[in-house]
Amino acid sequence: MADTTTVKVQTSTRDLLLKLGASRRESADQVILAALAAMHRDKRRQVAAAEALAIKDDPVDLAEIRAIQQDLAALHEG
Repeated sequence: MADTTTVKVQTSTRDLLLKLGASRRESADQVILAALAAMHRDKRRQVAAAEALAIKDDPVDLAEIRAIQQDLAALHEG
């Protein structure tokens, strides 16, 4: 059997967790894992957006992007 632990939450949080789990036919553990995965994806998207914003006007990055696009266009033409 997998290791388990107790997490202290308010009863309203527990009830919401159980209600959501029941509606999705998932255990509380599965609901929590799905929520944590979604939070992780959201954080990665935020980091990616910040990185994209930081480099969008960088001349070196723009030149590299243009070079890649030209290479791709040449491959499609050839």
